[in-house]
Amino acid sequence: VGAISLVSSPPTDVAGIYSDLETFGFSFFILITMWLRYTRIMSVFPLESRRVINLNIMLLFCVSVEPFLFNLVTKPPLVTDYGKYASVTSTLYALDLRAMFAILGGFTLTLASDERKLLPKELITQYRIEGVIWFVAGLIFAVTALPVFFMITAPDGKPIRYYLWVVPVLLLYVGRALQKRVVPKV
Repeated sequence: VGAISLVSSPPTDVAGIYSDLETFGFSFFILITMWLRYTRIMSVFPLESRRVINLNIMLLFCVSVEPFLFNLVTKPPLVTDYGKYASVTSTLYALDLRAMFAILGGFTLTLASDERKLLPKELITQYRIEGVIWFVAGLIFAVTALPVFFMITAPDGKPIRYYLWVVPVLLLYVGRALQKRVVPKV
């Protein structure tokens, strides 16, 4: 969807090309991160309950609307009240990401449950740490949905919310790198 939107409204200058690639790259990065995590979880997670199936459906919905919402945030149409439109679309985007991160965090913590015995004991601590990191990342996205993070702007005039969205993604990768140093490899 994101790639199609790039083709449907090509940039008219070199700066626009870089900007479009940068924004598309962020959206792609979010989606590939979700896909990699989901694949890792579902390789050992049984689809045994209605709750898990419903969460999978909700996750699929959130993943499928991410490019749409991100496109509305980065390339809004001409609207009469741009401020309100941008605030609402970026809030919805932050909440969409919060839902994705929270669902995957929940799945990860469920895998790490001692009672379920889905993972070898050596991996339980690692998955618990990862689950908490995913929940914290989701919480950061939820916090950025607060109106104050749209009203406060960076020096370039863009809402600070947009820049804060990088923090949870970095948290995942920094947390993973630190975890490799702390948790013994199996």
